[in-house]
Amino acid sequence: MSFFSEVEKTIERTFRKWTERAFGPAESDELLLVHRAILEEIEGKIQTVQRGRHVLPYNYLRVRLSSPEAARRALFQTAFGQDRRLENDIRDSLKGAGCELPGGFSVDVETAEEGAKVFEIEYAIREAPPVEQPAIVPAPKPIFTPGRLVVVRGKAVPESCTMEKPRINIGRMQELTDSEQRVVRRNDVVFEEGGEAANATVSRAHAHIRFECASGEYRICDDESEYGTRVFRDGKSIEIPAGNRRGERLRAGDEIYLGRACLRFEQ
Repeated sequence: MSFFSEVEKTIERTFRKWTERAFGPAESDELLLVHRAILEEIEGKIQTVQRGRHVLPYNYLRVRLSSPEAARRALFQTAFGQDRRLENDIRDSLKGAGCELPGGFSVDVETAEEGAKVFEIEYAIREAPPVEQPAIVPAPKPIFTPGRLVVVRGKAVPESCTMEKPRINIGRMQELTDSEQRVVRRNDVVFEEGGEAANATVSRAHAHIRFECASGEYRICDDESEYGTRVFRDGKSIEIPAGNRRGERLRAGDEIYLGRACLRFEQ
């Protein structure tokens, strides 16, 4: 034996004990000689690499045992192949020799009618089978509910508005024109001129709500109104900076104050 003799003696004793019980002492002696020769040949393939590491440069072994007698071949298959007995003994032998087992290490045992020797070992390197990745099931798309504005304070047309456009303008007067009477803005929620007192605090181009497709958010922006825009949420008032194009994200239940007029955002 070439390396850890005590380890290999333990392997031999276990193999002898099992084969004597299964096949009798005479058969056990012959099987033990083959068993020992197989382990010694494989140990001879161990290589020493950097820092004294011992490695076996193969991860697949095919052990072919030959005999013209069918009964003998059946004996070999049972003694060495059953319950992967030979593979387990090879593993223990290599570990006892301080040898690192390569990834995916395996041993196959087969028999043949003809062969140059009682046993032959084929050594190979096999690539590990690709790890099957679990199928990626796309997450269900959330059901989108368009936002809705409801007038709470002040008088506006319409009194409620489902936001089916990417931008909703809010202000006083339906259309705003420039010095040449060209329409420069149309309001979708229009607070009436001369209506309730709260209406007077809504600028003609007061604010707008923009829908962002990428995030599915509604954001309100103040268009440099005179009396300002703020959002009342969870007992707190959030001031919307005038002219800030980013604005503030709206959440269901938010109350939007345009001066003293008020809209509720629902979704």
